[in-house]
Amino acid sequence: MMIMQLDNAWTLVAAMATILLGMRIHRVLPMLDRANIPPAVSAGLLLSVLLALLRAGGIVDVRLATVPRDVLLLVFFASLGFGAHLGRLATAGKSALVICLAVVLVAVGQNLAGMLLASAFGQPAVLGLFAGSAAYLGGHGTATAWASAAHVEGALELGLGSATLGLVLGGLVAGPVAAWLARRAEGVARAAGAPDAAQTAPDAHDAATPVRASPFSSDRWLLPLLGLFACVAAGPQLRVLLAAQGWQAPAFLLVLLTAVVLTNLADAARRPFDTEATDLVGTLALRVFLAIAMLALDWAELAGQLPLLLSGALVQVAVTVAVGLAVVYTLFGRGHEGAVACGGFIGFGMGAMPIGLAVMRRLQATFGDAPRAMLAITLAASLFTDTANALILTALLRWLGPA
Repeated sequence: MMIMQLDNAWTLVAAMATILLGMRIHRVLPMLDRANIPPAVSAGLLLSVLLALLRAGGIVDVRLATVPRDVLLLVFFASLGFGAHLGRLATAGKSALVICLAVVLVAVGQNLAGMLLASAFGQPAVLGLFAGSAAYLGGHGTATAWASAAHVEGALELGLGSATLGLVLGGLVAGPVAAWLARRAEGVARAAGAPDAAQTAPDAHDAATPVRASPFSSDRWLLPLLGLFACVAAGPQLRVLLAAQGWQAPAFLLVLLTAVVLTNLADAARRPFDTEATDLVGTLALRVFLAIAMLALDWAELAGQLPLLLSGALVQVAVTVAVGLAVVYTLFGRGHEGAVACGGFIGFGMGAMPIGLAVMRRLQATFGDAPRAMLAITLAASLFTDTANALILTALLRWLGPA
């Protein structure tokens, strides 16, 4: 079988072509737009299945470079940090606590469900953690790290398979659920005589493409991009320095925090960054990242633990949606903001933070801005999720003991 290894440049070309294909698919199938599924997810899912069939048929094995995906993720989180002004944090106080509470509940719920399913299939209960929050709330990196720490046979395969499936389901489930909630909130508001938020929302085919009216200027972009890429460069270096002191933190979190500090120092000096430029760069990075992640899905990895994998996915969808509805949507007030926050929570609770934020941006493009939801998800989830998940997994591993 021929192996086709794409370099960094061709990986980016493939990702951008995937986004364009997704936009074309959405024009042909407008129900995908109405379901608020990002074009990168819809086209990426289709193409990943095609690539898997070509690989299984012994025709060609297409392999994408991982460097662009990793760098784009850092760029995206740096752009989020440039939007986190301390003056706005007070408005996210209660909202941030709601997301933190939901994160704890969904982590506990996912792990309990995974442990029960593993026991039902005659597997060690500890293996269920890798059909739980280690994979769904944590993602591929967290699943891999905890699999090496747990020393449980089959944990790595199950964790990677669950994280892969969660990435797909996060994009497919979050949008339709949140869109239904948003339309329901619109109906209630319309009955009460409030203006329809969708009437003021920009038309868009892609969630991650806010409408910009200002002209491009290379002079205008230089300083914001300097700050953004300085944060991208500093994050991994800070991670190395902290690891030498025994502190572990993901690079994207350190990039985000560095950007938060830098943008607020600039605000304090009355020389704020042009966040329109950093937001546009971050938006593009998000779209391309999603396309690469979808194209890189390896469906062969899902075959080993298929019964536990599929049943776990269905149960975790139910757990995550239930927490999103009962906690996030309800405590946000059962309105437009709650619908957007619920969509973002389901997206990152099932798949990855970029999935959740892509869904939120698409919902905002369709139904109108939800600044309180966006701020709560980006700050509370990014700063709290990894720590809470790690503490919960540590406690459960100690309680369960060796498999």
